[in-house]
Amino acid sequence: MALVCGVVAAAVLLWWPRTTVVRVVDQPSGIGYADGSAHFAVLTHVRAPIAAIRLSEGGSSAVDHHAVVLGRDRSGGYGHRVRFDATGMDPADLTVEWTAEGVWLSYGSGHRVFVPANQFTGGR
Repeated sequence: MALVCGVVAAAVLLWWPRTTVVRVVDQPSGIGYADGSAHFAVLTHVRAPIAAIRLSEGGSSAVDHHAVVLGRDRSGGYGHRVRFDATGMDPADLTVEWTAEGVWLSYGSGHRVFVPANQFTGGR
């Protein structure tokens, strides 16, 4: 029984993802939203220890990927999550353009996504 518990515990520890904040972009003071709060675009790296054995050829998978979290939580723990998995895209090459209507997330690779303000405002 102890062996089974040990194997289960090891599996959970290897697959459980850890999220680290790579970069935080503050909403500029000249842009405001209906909820009156300050908002952040938080670039996160989600990686589980099992990712070290490279189960995915492209390096982007459920156990190793980047996401941008938009919302009022500067830590990126809560908000509207946008995951990017495009091949050849450098996650650190993120440009954030805040507008009154929402946020443009752009990368040097040409990938560009618009997130309307109503998707990340009014949260906790």
